[in-house]
Amino acid sequence: MMMSRVNRDGATLLFDPSGTVPTPPGVRRIGYSPLRQAQSWDGAILATRSLTDVARRGHGERSDDHWTERAGALVAPLLHASALRHESLGRLASRIDEREGATALEELGARYGPHHQAVSLLRGVLGTEERERSGIWSTASGLFAGVRTDAARASAREAPLDVNGFLAGAHHLHIVAPSRHQAVTTPLVVGLIEEIVHATYDRHAEGARLLLALDELANVAPLPRLASIVSEGGGQGVLTLACLQDLSQARSRWGTSGEGFLSLFPTTVVLPGIADRPTLELLQHLAGRDLVPTPTIQRGPRGRSNGHSTSWVERDRATLASVAQGRPGFALGLDASKRMRWIQLTAAHSDGRFNRYLDRSVRAERSERSERSERSRGA
Repeated sequence: MMMSRVNRDGATLLFDPSGTVPTPPGVRRIGYSPLRQAQSWDGAILATRSLTDVARRGHGERSDDHWTERAGALVAPLLHASALRHESLGRLASRIDEREGATALEELGARYGPHHQAVSLLRGVLGTEERERSGIWSTASGLFAGVRTDAARASAREAPLDVNGFLAGAHHLHIVAPSRHQAVTTPLVVGLIEEIVHATYDRHAEGARLLLALDELANVAPLPRLASIVSEGGGQGVLTLACLQDLSQARSRWGTSGEGFLSLFPTTVVLPGIADRPTLELLQHLAGRDLVPTPTIQRGPRGRSNGHSTSWVERDRATLASVAQGRPGFALGLDASKRMRWIQLTAAHSDGRFNRYLDRSVRAERSERSERSERSRGA
Protein backbone atom coordinates (compact mmCIF):
# COMPACT_ATOMS: atom_id res chain seq x y z
CA MET A 1 0.00 0.00 0.00
CA MET A 2 1.13 3.56 -0.68
CA MET A 3 -0.11 6.65 1.13
CA SER A 4 0.62 10.25 0.19
CA ARG A 5 -0.51 11.48 3.62
CA VAL A 6 -1.07 9.62 6.88
CA ASN A 7 -4.81 9.99 7.42
CA ARG A 8 -8.09 8.62 6.12
CA ASP A 9 -9.16 11.54 3.90
CA GLY A 10 -8.87 11.49 0.14
CA ALA A 11 -9.35 8.86 -2.52
CA THR A 12 -8.77 5.13 -2.14
CA LEU A 13 -7.30 3.60 -5.30
CA LEU A 14 -6.65 0.02 -6.44
CA PHE A 15 -4.09 -1.37 -8.86
CA ASP A 16 -4.70 -5.02 -9.72
CA PRO A 17 -2.72 -6.23 -12.76
CA SER A 18 -4.05 -9.77 -12.20
CA GLY A 19 -7.67 -8.69 -12.75
CA THR A 20 -8.83 -11.09 -10.01
CA VAL A 21 -9.71 -8.75 -7.13
CA PRO A 22 -13.21 -7.22 -7.04
CA THR A 23 -13.39 -3.46 -6.65
CA PRO A 24 -14.87 -2.56 -3.23
CA PRO A 25 -17.48 0.21 -3.00
CA GLY A 26 -15.92 3.66 -2.98
CA VAL A 27 -12.64 2.43 -4.48
CA ARG A 28 -11.41 3.45 -7.93
CA ARG A 29 -9.22 1.23 -10.11
CA ILE A 30 -6.18 2.66 -11.86
CA GLY A 31 -3.89 1.28 -14.54
CA TYR A 32 -0.20 1.46 -15.29
CA SER A 33 1.83 1.32 -18.46
CA PRO A 34 5.51 2.23 -18.88
CA LEU A 35 4.50 3.85 -22.17
CA ARG A 36 3.30 6.98 -20.37
CA GLN A 37 6.75 7.55 -18.90
CA ALA A 38 8.31 6.73 -22.29
CA GLN A 39 6.77 9.77 -24.02
CA SER A 40 10.22 11.32 -23.62
CA TRP A 41 13.48 9.57 -24.50
CA ASP A 42 14.84 9.99 -20.98
CA GLY A 43 11.61 8.54 -19.59
CA ALA A 44 11.94 5.56 -21.94
CA ILE A 45 15.45 4.92 -20.57
CA LEU A 46 14.14 4.94 -16.98
CA ALA A 47 11.16 2.71 -17.80
CA THR A 48 13.43 0.23 -19.57
CA ARG A 49 15.86 0.21 -16.65
CA SER A 50 12.99 -0.77 -14.36
CA LEU A 51 12.14 -3.72 -16.64
CA THR A 52 15.75 -4.91 -16.88
CA ASP A 53 16.37 -4.50 -13.15
CA VAL A 54 13.46 -6.84 -12.41
CA ALA A 55 14.87 -9.39 -14.86
CA ARG A 56 18.31 -9.18 -13.23
CA ARG A 57 17.27 -9.44 -9.58
CA GLY A 58 18.87 -12.27 -7.66
CA HIS A 59 21.59 -12.85 -10.27
CA GLY A 60 24.32 -11.41 -8.05
CA GLU A 61 27.53 -11.14 -10.02
CA ARG A 62 25.64 -11.69 -13.30
CA SER A 63 23.60 -8.52 -12.81
CA ASP A 64 25.21 -6.82 -15.85
CA ASP A 65 25.01 -9.74 -18.26
CA HIS A 66 25.38 -9.05 -21.95
CA TRP A 67 21.95 -10.24 -23.06
CA THR A 68 19.95 -8.16 -20.62
CA GLU A 69 21.98 -5.04 -21.41
CA ARG A 70 21.50 -5.54 -25.15
CA ALA A 71 17.79 -6.25 -24.68
CA GLY A 72 17.51 -2.94 -22.84
CA ALA A 73 19.23 -1.18 -25.75
CA LEU A 74 16.59 -2.66 -28.06
CA VAL A 75 13.55 -2.09 -25.86
CA ALA A 76 14.17 1.58 -24.98
CA PRO A 77 13.84 2.88 -28.59
CA LEU A 78 10.88 0.57 -29.29
CA LEU A 79 9.18 1.71 -26.08
CA HIS A 80 9.71 5.36 -27.00
CA ALA A 81 8.46 4.85 -30.57
CA SER A 82 5.30 3.09 -29.35
CA ALA A 83 4.65 5.88 -26.85
CA LEU A 84 4.91 8.47 -29.61
CA ARG A 85 2.43 6.42 -31.69
CA HIS A 86 0.08 6.22 -28.65
CA GLU A 87 0.03 2.45 -28.96
CA SER A 88 -1.10 0.08 -26.22
CA LEU A 89 1.34 -1.88 -24.11
CA GLY A 90 -0.06 -5.08 -25.57
CA ARG A 91 0.67 -3.90 -29.10
CA LEU A 92 4.27 -3.08 -28.14
CA ALA A 93 4.71 -6.54 -26.60
CA SER A 94 3.34 -8.10 -29.80
CA ARG A 95 5.78 -6.08 -31.93
CA ILE A 96 8.67 -7.39 -29.84
CA ASP A 97 7.40 -10.98 -30.03
CA GLU A 98 7.13 -10.57 -33.82
CA ARG A 99 10.62 -8.99 -33.93
CA GLU A 100 9.39 -5.91 -35.72
CA GLY A 101 11.84 -3.01 -35.39
CA ALA A 102 12.33 -1.52 -38.85
CA THR A 103 9.23 0.73 -38.69
CA ALA A 104 10.30 2.18 -35.32
CA LEU A 105 13.80 2.86 -36.68
CA GLU A 106 12.38 4.71 -39.67
CA GLU A 107 10.00 6.81 -37.53
CA LEU A 108 12.62 7.72 -34.94
CA GLY A 109 15.10 8.62 -37.67
CA ALA A 110 12.56 10.91 -39.31
CA ARG A 111 11.80 12.56 -35.96
CA TYR A 112 15.31 12.96 -34.51
CA GLY A 113 17.77 12.47 -37.36
CA PRO A 114 20.35 9.70 -37.78
CA HIS A 115 22.60 10.60 -34.84
CA HIS A 116 20.13 10.62 -31.94
CA GLN A 117 20.83 8.01 -29.26
CA ALA A 118 17.50 6.24 -29.82
CA VAL A 119 18.25 5.86 -33.52
CA SER A 120 21.86 4.79 -33.00
CA LEU A 121 20.95 2.16 -30.40
CA LEU A 122 18.17 0.62 -32.44
CA ARG A 123 20.17 0.68 -35.68
CA GLY A 124 23.11 -0.96 -33.92
CA VAL A 125 21.02 -3.79 -32.46
CA LEU A 126 19.18 -4.44 -35.72
CA GLY A 127 22.50 -4.56 -37.53
CA THR A 128 23.98 -7.16 -35.16
CA GLU A 129 24.94 -10.60 -36.47
CA GLU A 130 21.84 -12.76 -36.91
CA ARG A 131 22.43 -15.34 -34.18
CA GLU A 132 23.23 -12.70 -31.56
CA ARG A 133 20.31 -10.56 -32.70
CA SER A 134 17.99 -13.52 -32.22
CA GLY A 135 19.18 -13.89 -28.62
CA ILE A 136 18.62 -10.18 -27.98
CA TRP A 137 15.05 -10.33 -29.31
CA SER A 138 14.34 -13.40 -27.15
CA THR A 139 15.64 -11.68 -24.04
CA ALA A 140 13.62 -8.54 -24.85
CA SER A 141 10.49 -10.65 -25.21
CA GLY A 142 11.09 -12.07 -21.74
CA LEU A 143 11.09 -8.58 -20.25
CA PHE A 144 7.41 -8.31 -21.21
CA ALA A 145 6.31 -11.63 -19.73
CA GLY A 146 4.18 -9.66 -17.27
CA VAL A 147 1.90 -8.30 -20.01
CA ARG A 148 1.15 -11.55 -21.81
CA THR A 149 -2.09 -12.09 -19.89
CA ASP A 150 -5.31 -10.44 -21.01
CA ALA A 151 -5.82 -9.14 -17.47
CA ALA A 152 -2.48 -7.31 -17.44
CA ARG A 153 -3.15 -5.75 -20.83
CA ALA A 154 -6.62 -4.67 -19.71
CA SER A 155 -5.08 -3.17 -16.56
CA ALA A 156 -2.65 -1.17 -18.69
CA ARG A 157 -5.64 0.32 -20.52
CA GLU A 158 -7.29 1.54 -17.28
CA ALA A 159 -7.15 5.25 -16.53
CA PRO A 160 -3.58 5.91 -15.33
CA LEU A 161 -2.75 7.28 -11.92
CA ASP A 162 -2.57 11.07 -11.75
CA VAL A 163 0.76 11.08 -9.92
CA ASN A 164 0.76 14.83 -9.28
CA GLY A 165 -2.77 14.70 -7.88
CA PHE A 166 -1.95 11.64 -5.79
CA LEU A 167 1.02 13.34 -4.15
CA ALA A 168 -0.87 16.59 -3.64
CA GLY A 169 -3.60 15.05 -1.48
CA ALA A 170 -4.23 12.52 1.27
CA HIS A 171 -4.75 9.46 -0.93
CA HIS A 172 -4.21 5.71 -0.61
CA LEU A 173 -3.16 3.31 -3.36
CA HIS A 174 -3.50 -0.43 -2.72
CA ILE A 175 -1.46 -2.69 -5.01
CA VAL A 176 -2.60 -6.32 -4.96
CA ALA A 177 -1.22 -9.44 -6.60
CA PRO A 178 -2.49 -12.92 -5.64
CA SER A 179 0.30 -15.45 -5.15
CA ARG A 180 -0.29 -17.36 -8.39
CA HIS A 181 0.03 -14.13 -10.41
CA GLN A 182 2.99 -12.54 -8.64
CA ALA A 183 5.70 -13.84 -10.95
CA VAL A 184 4.14 -12.24 -14.03
CA THR A 185 2.80 -9.03 -12.45
CA THR A 186 6.09 -8.01 -10.84
CA PRO A 187 7.36 -5.79 -13.73
CA LEU A 188 4.17 -3.72 -13.69
CA VAL A 189 4.07 -3.45 -9.89
CA VAL A 190 7.71 -2.42 -9.66
CA GLY A 191 7.36 0.05 -12.53
CA LEU A 192 4.39 1.80 -10.91
CA ILE A 193 6.03 2.04 -7.49
CA GLU A 194 9.29 3.38 -8.89
CA GLU A 195 7.46 6.00 -10.96
CA ILE A 196 5.68 7.30 -7.84
CA VAL A 197 8.85 7.19 -5.74
CA HIS A 198 10.85 9.24 -8.27
CA ALA A 199 7.96 11.68 -8.66
CA THR A 200 8.04 12.17 -4.86
CA TYR A 201 11.77 12.89 -5.05
CA ASP A 202 11.15 15.51 -7.74
CA ARG A 203 8.36 17.20 -5.73
CA HIS A 204 9.86 16.86 -2.27
CA ALA A 205 10.72 20.55 -2.11
CA GLU A 206 7.05 21.29 -2.80
CA GLY A 207 5.95 19.18 0.17
CA ALA A 208 5.37 15.79 -1.48
CA ARG A 209 5.44 12.87 1.00
CA LEU A 210 4.99 9.13 0.46
CA LEU A 211 4.64 6.18 2.79
CA LEU A 212 5.47 2.80 1.22
CA ALA A 213 3.84 0.05 3.31
CA LEU A 214 5.12 -3.10 1.61
CA ASP A 215 3.70 -6.33 3.01
CA GLU A 216 5.16 -9.58 1.59
CA LEU A 217 7.93 -7.44 0.15
CA ALA A 218 9.90 -10.28 -1.46
CA ASN A 219 6.91 -11.60 -3.42
CA VAL A 220 4.56 -8.73 -4.25
CA ALA A 221 6.98 -5.82 -4.64
CA PRO A 222 10.61 -7.02 -4.95
CA LEU A 223 11.98 -3.59 -5.80
CA PRO A 224 15.44 -4.08 -7.34
CA ARG A 225 16.60 -0.69 -6.03
CA LEU A 226 15.07 -1.05 -2.57
CA ALA A 227 18.38 -0.32 -0.84
CA SER A 228 18.70 3.10 -2.45
CA ILE A 229 15.03 3.92 -1.78
CA VAL A 230 15.43 3.14 1.93
CA SER A 231 18.79 4.88 2.35
CA GLU A 232 17.98 7.98 0.27
CA GLY A 233 14.22 8.18 0.53
CA GLY A 234 14.05 9.42 4.11
CA GLY A 235 15.66 12.71 3.11
CA GLN A 236 13.46 13.06 0.02
CA GLY A 237 10.01 12.44 1.44
CA VAL A 238 9.73 8.65 1.09
CA LEU A 239 9.32 6.50 4.21
CA THR A 240 9.48 2.72 3.70
CA LEU A 241 7.79 0.13 5.94
CA ALA A 242 8.70 -3.36 4.68
CA CYS A 243 7.69 -6.81 5.93
CA LEU A 244 9.64 -10.05 5.40
CA GLN A 245 9.17 -13.55 6.80
CA ASP A 246 12.91 -13.69 7.54
CA LEU A 247 16.19 -12.70 5.91
CA SER A 248 16.25 -15.83 3.73
CA GLN A 249 13.68 -14.07 1.53
CA ALA A 250 15.97 -11.06 1.28
CA ARG A 251 18.96 -13.22 0.35
CA SER A 252 16.92 -15.00 -2.31
CA ARG A 253 15.65 -11.79 -3.94
CA TRP A 254 18.51 -9.34 -3.43
CA GLY A 255 21.54 -11.62 -3.10
CA THR A 256 24.32 -10.56 -0.75
CA SER A 257 22.85 -7.07 -0.34
CA GLY A 258 19.85 -8.69 1.36
CA GLU A 259 22.09 -9.74 4.23
CA GLY A 260 22.52 -6.07 5.14
CA PHE A 261 18.83 -5.27 5.54
CA LEU A 262 19.11 -5.03 9.33
CA SER A 263 21.71 -2.29 8.80
CA LEU A 264 19.74 -0.65 6.01
CA PHE A 265 16.52 -0.13 7.97
CA PRO A 266 17.02 2.13 11.00
CA THR A 267 14.32 0.36 13.03
CA THR A 268 13.41 -3.33 13.01
CA VAL A 269 10.64 -5.22 14.80
CA VAL A 270 11.08 -8.99 15.11
CA LEU A 271 7.99 -11.13 15.77
CA PRO A 272 8.08 -14.75 16.98
CA GLY A 273 8.13 -17.67 14.57
CA ILE A 274 11.44 -17.26 12.68
CA ALA A 275 13.07 -20.58 11.80
CA ASP A 276 15.86 -19.39 9.47
CA ARG A 277 19.08 -20.14 11.36
CA PRO A 278 21.27 -17.38 9.82
CA THR A 279 18.63 -14.81 10.75
CA LEU A 280 18.42 -16.12 14.31
CA GLU A 281 22.21 -16.18 14.70
CA LEU A 282 22.52 -12.62 13.43
CA LEU A 283 19.91 -11.41 15.93
CA GLN A 284 21.60 -13.38 18.70
CA HIS A 285 24.94 -11.67 17.96
CA LEU A 286 23.26 -8.24 17.90
CA ALA A 287 21.81 -8.90 21.36
CA GLY A 288 25.37 -9.04 22.69
CA ARG A 289 26.85 -10.84 25.67
CA ASP A 290 26.97 -10.27 29.45
CA LEU A 291 29.43 -11.21 32.17
CA VAL A 292 27.51 -13.36 34.62
CA PRO A 293 28.87 -14.11 38.14
CA THR A 294 29.15 -17.83 38.91
CA PRO A 295 29.76 -18.70 42.56
CA THR A 296 31.81 -21.77 43.48
CA ILE A 297 31.85 -23.40 46.94
CA GLN A 298 34.74 -25.59 48.08
CA ARG A 299 33.84 -28.42 50.45
CA GLY A 300 35.99 -30.64 52.61
CA PRO A 301 35.96 -34.46 52.81
CA ARG A 302 32.89 -34.40 55.07
CA GLY A 303 30.99 -31.98 52.84
CA ARG A 304 31.52 -28.93 54.95
CA SER A 305 32.10 -25.64 53.22
CA ASN A 306 35.64 -24.45 53.67
CA GLY A 307 35.72 -21.64 51.13
CA HIS A 308 34.06 -20.06 48.16
CA SER A 309 34.96 -18.06 45.08
CA THR A 310 33.24 -16.18 42.28
CA SER A 311 34.15 -16.43 38.63
CA TRP A 312 32.74 -14.43 35.73
CA VAL A 313 31.39 -16.22 32.67
CA GLU A 314 30.46 -14.55 29.38
CA ARG A 315 27.02 -15.61 28.15
CA ASP A 316 24.69 -14.61 25.32
CA ARG A 317 21.91 -12.23 26.32
CA ALA A 318 19.57 -14.04 23.94
CA THR A 319 19.49 -17.67 22.82
CA LEU A 320 18.39 -18.89 19.41
CA ALA A 321 15.29 -20.37 21.04
CA SER A 322 14.34 -17.16 22.86
CA VAL A 323 14.58 -15.16 19.62
CA ALA A 324 12.62 -17.75 17.63
CA GLN A 325 9.89 -18.29 20.23
CA GLY A 326 9.71 -14.76 21.59
CA ARG A 327 7.60 -13.75 24.57
CA PRO A 328 3.78 -13.71 24.63
CA GLY A 329 2.57 -10.20 23.87
CA PHE A 330 6.05 -8.88 23.05
CA ALA A 331 8.31 -8.36 20.04
CA LEU A 332 12.04 -7.75 19.78
CA GLY A 333 12.98 -4.26 18.69
CA LEU A 334 16.22 -2.95 17.17
CA ASP A 335 16.78 0.80 17.22
CA ALA A 336 19.06 2.82 14.95
CA SER A 337 22.08 1.89 17.10
CA LYS A 338 21.07 -1.81 16.89
CA ARG A 339 20.35 -1.98 20.61
CA MET A 340 17.85 -4.76 21.26
CA ARG A 341 14.98 -4.72 23.73
CA TRP A 342 11.58 -6.30 24.24
CA ILE A 343 8.61 -4.17 23.13
CA GLN A 344 5.12 -4.79 24.45
CA LEU A 345 2.58 -5.17 21.65
CA THR A 346 -0.77 -3.43 21.70
CA ALA A 347 -3.88 -4.92 20.11
CA ALA A 348 -5.16 -2.49 17.46
CA HIS A 349 -8.75 -2.63 18.71
CA SER A 350 -7.69 -1.48 22.20
CA ASP A 351 -5.83 1.66 21.10
CA GLY A 352 -7.76 4.69 19.86
CA ARG A 353 -4.93 5.67 17.50
CA PHE A 354 -5.45 2.49 15.49
CA ASN A 355 -9.07 1.62 16.23
CA ARG A 356 -10.40 4.10 13.69
CA TYR A 357 -8.54 2.29 10.89
CA LEU A 358 -10.31 -0.99 11.53
CA ASP A 359 -13.20 -2.18 9.43
CA ARG A 360 -16.55 -0.98 10.78
CA SER A 361 -17.81 -4.52 11.22
CA VAL A 362 -14.77 -5.32 13.37
CA ARG A 363 -15.33 -2.21 15.50
CA ALA A 364 -19.02 -3.06 15.91
CA GLU A 365 -18.15 -6.59 17.01
CA ARG A 366 -15.64 -5.26 19.55
CA SER A 367 -18.19 -2.74 20.88
CA GLU A 368 -20.90 -5.36 21.20
CA ARG A 369 -18.56 -7.70 23.04
CA SER A 370 -17.59 -4.89 25.44
CA GLU A 371 -21.26 -4.06 26.13
CA ARG A 372 -22.04 -7.71 26.86
CA SER A 373 -19.12 -7.84 29.26
CA GLU A 374 -20.31 -4.73 31.10
CA ARG A 375 -23.89 -6.08 31.35
CA SER A 376 -22.62 -9.39 32.76
CA ARG A 377 -20.57 -7.56 35.42
CA GLY A 378 -23.58 -5.42 36.32
CA ALA A 379 -25.76 -8.49 36.73
